[in-house]
Amino acid sequence: MKINISCLLLMCLLLMIISCADNASPVTVTGWTIGWSEDAGISTVKILKTDNGGATWTLQALPVGCEGFQGKDISAVNTDVAWAAVGGDPDPAIQQCAILHTDNGGERWTVQTLPGGMKSHHIKSIKGISPTEAWAVSLLGDVLHTTDGGASWNIVEVKNADGEIITVQEINRMDVLGLDIWIVDVKGGETGVIHSPDGGLTWRQEQLSGMDSLSTGPIVVSAFSSLVTWAAMNQDGFLWWTENGGASWTKSNDNLVAGADYDDICASSANVVWIAFNGNAIGGGFTARVTITDGNFETIQTNHPPYMMEGVSPMTDNKAWAVGFKMPAVEPDLPLGAIYFTKDGGATWQSQTLPSDALDVSFWKVSFVGARR
Repeated sequence: MKINISCLLLMCLLLMIISCADNASPVTVTGWTIGWSEDAGISTVKILKTDNGGATWTLQALPVGCEGFQGKDISAVNTDVAWAAVGGDPDPAIQQCAILHTDNGGERWTVQTLPGGMKSHHIKSIKGISPTEAWAVSLLGDVLHTTDGGASWNIVEVKNADGEIITVQEINRMDVLGLDIWIVDVKGGETGVIHSPDGGLTWRQEQLSGMDSLSTGPIVVSAFSSLVTWAAMNQDGFLWWTENGGASWTKSNDNLVAGADYDDICASSANVVWIAFNGNAIGGGFTARVTITDGNFETIQTNHPPYMMEGVSPMTDNKAWAVGFKMPAVEPDLPLGAIYFTKDGGATWQSQTLPSDALDVSFWKVSFVGARR
């Protein structure tokens, strides 16, 4: 068989580039993490940014009006643009710090105006698609969409193909990939995964069978492609996945921890899922990279006591960042939050250095430019 030497050399060069990129320090990678600090029982949203892969982090200035609220989600679009979700006052009649946006790398964050008629201004999850387009969801089931950078947000009705309203009770997470939008209704039971394959025009409830008796419904979701998406149930340590765009779902044979939540999941490949697990106030939580083959787990798991892990942002199957917080009563001399980075698939994690003005910040979610979340 005749071998094309030029093609062979090109393939070798590409493999070397991929290998180097996967193992080198993430020198120029931009990311944001969100959480909150507390003073006399009053929470205030906090956002930190890095432009060098986490080697250094900077606490960013936020507009007045974010006092009394907690940061719930962050979505990095590029080095300049990011959106943040805030757990605002449940009263939808009050305009408040609920969606934050920056288009200049965080030098200035602005509070965006929410539409009238919402059930809640407690924004639970947000996903930036481009510098102009983003999706967001409220805790009580509002689905929001903007195509003008957040100058205006519109409520998207969750209706099936027959025009019937699908009742959504409590949304914890969402994910968007192309025209596919996935939301998870924690109180929705086995049909709590709600999916639009056409950019929000129509929606359908999808069946996740075999939920634990303690579970009320799905709590996290991560889309890898239009065909492959992963989800996990509230109070249940298994994973569910679809390989046909949600037409059918399969439950994993294995689980990592039963009777507890996965606080964040994110797929970096069709069969590799990263997990952030909360845990408890004494033992802390864990991070895990799970490779799933025929429903069986091959797991690299790391405990992070006393930190309770809440968010994960994988760049590849090897590189990921994770964040969490500790209870103040546990080891009081330690920072309230922690940011970790791995470049070997979770075999080892390095704790990243926090600035002195962020030692009182509890971290909730994290998002890096170019990462899967």
